[in-house]
Amino acid sequence: MKDNERITNEYLRLINIMRTLRSPNGCSWDKKQTMETMGKHISGEANEVVEALNSGDMLHIKEELGDLLMTIVMTAQIADEKGTFDMADVAHDICEKLIFRHPHVFGENKEAINPEQVMELWGKIKEKEKTEKGRLTNKMLEAEAFKSAIASIVKIQSIASEVGFDWKNSLEAFPKIKEEADEVEDALKCNSKEKVEEEIGDLLFATLNVARLAGVDAEKCLRNAGNKFVTRFDTVEKLALADGGFEGKTLEQLDVYWNEAKKLA
Repeated sequence: MKDNERITNEYLRLINIMRTLRSPNGCSWDKKQTMETMGKHISGEANEVVEALNSGDMLHIKEELGDLLMTIVMTAQIADEKGTFDMADVAHDICEKLIFRHPHVFGENKEAINPEQVMELWGKIKEKEKTEKGRLTNKMLEAEAFKSAIASIVKIQSIASEVGFDWKNSLEAFPKIKEEADEVEDALKCNSKEKVEEEIGDLLFATLNVARLAGVDAEKCLRNAGNKFVTRFDTVEKLALADGGFEGKTLEQLDVYWNEAKKLA
């Protein structure tokens, strides 16, 4: 148990170090890394691990395994920042795969089998895995688990697109936004919270579809919109404070400030 505690502490220490390096006040080199750039880093470190293994130098092997682990943790951190998965998800999935592929070890009916039988069993299990993973619905279910709802929906839409279940372009998809907006209006008139939630969900789904087909990052779009609002509201607040503050002012009066802010930014 003491070893487990040490492993846990050092592993979490590595993850926290990586979070710090990728934070706003972190390292400029680490912050600029992307999924694309990490590919060459992982490949390079993996090759160095192989060279170390061939050398038989245990200290060198330990060092290179650490470098490879660092690139894996950094890649998972980048994914976490995108709202898709983190190291816990990576570890969980490989644990589930190992258990599934070793029913003779972890299954209810454990049985001793020789290496040849193990290979035969693996072949059958991997074929079953391949069939299940090939189903688009199963891929969508995996995407549903993403932390970011935006990333999840965009991935689900992209999976459907693989078999042609998609609009041809963003302009063709755009009318769906109008259709869903009308349904949101109808739901609001019905005064049903459940219906409003459902229709707003459909509206957001349609909007993300257009963003995806237009080739823009919906997360970035939304953040930019938030930033623009805060910048403009800062002007509104200044104008309001110079005119006695917000108290007692109508929305129409505040809208005058807003239109003034729009001219400035």
